[in-house]
Amino acid sequence: MSKNLSEALVWREVPIPATSATGTVPLRIGEAGTGRPRALIVASQHGDEGPWGTRAIRKLLEATPESDLLGSLRIVPVMNPLAFEEGTRESHIDQEDLNSLLPGDPDGRHTERLGHAVVTELAPDVDVLIDIHGGGHWCMNGFVYRFDGSHDLAEWIGGDFVRTGHERGEASLTCYLRNRGAKVVWLEMGGAGITEEDWAQRIADGARRGLGKLGVLRPSALPDPKPAKEIPEAKSFRTPFPGLYLPALRERDVATIVDGGTLIGTTIDAVTNDPTHEFRAPFAKTAVMLIRPRLAVVEAGEMICVMGNAG
Repeated sequence: MSKNLSEALVWREVPIPATSATGTVPLRIGEAGTGRPRALIVASQHGDEGPWGTRAIRKLLEATPESDLLGSLRIVPVMNPLAFEEGTRESHIDQEDLNSLLPGDPDGRHTERLGHAVVTELAPDVDVLIDIHGGGHWCMNGFVYRFDGSHDLAEWIGGDFVRTGHERGEASLTCYLRNRGAKVVWLEMGGAGITEEDWAQRIADGARRGLGKLGVLRPSALPDPKPAKEIPEAKSFRTPFPGLYLPALRERDVATIVDGGTLIGTTIDAVTNDPTHEFRAPFAKTAVMLIRPRLAVVEAGEMICVMGNAG
């Protein structure tokens, strides 16, 4: 029986200096094939985005026979191991954002050294990047960032909404590789909830479709997705007061379009449960791009949602 790509991977580890107690933390890299184009798929640059990207990568690998590999594949399911372990956006060691400091520093703090390893061990000769982000334990996401020269890849991934990623920092992995000629896409899809496996499968299917169309893999039989809705403008909302957040839009509403004025959710006093602030859809046709779908304790200034203008 022929192997699938998960069985064909060869794993290696790059030790990243961490703390006096842990010594080093391994960055684990899986590789298969030697040809071109060369694709890099990464997940969990931010630890609070948790295991959902790693599940999507595994689903892709298990469903793809090794014989389908025409180019080569490099994967990193957990790019930020300490943050992943802690379930936090950044590592506790330095609280630096891995996706905002490339090319890193070989003599810097832990995350700077990790960033240096990313560009030296992962980035060379990459033709295609699929950078998997998403919601976490506190939110659900449903959109894709696209970049100049990569609009087709963003469409093949099959997000409901698509945003131009020009505002993404030049020190992010997507911009670092785009500036070096790679075709890149940044996903913000999924998160914790009853549909988490469905989102993981959807990401896996989108990656399979895109890699097939780009010649990294043999073309797949997956149908083309419906065209994504372009979102030219988006607005984020944060809590003006601490207390509890009571959502009106829930998990089923992610990646849908609601009418302007639709109630998104309400902050309420933690003791009395009296309402303190309402959040409402800001555009006539509002794309639900990111939401908190569950009752939560919140502090002032915490992110509640991202809403887009679906025109």
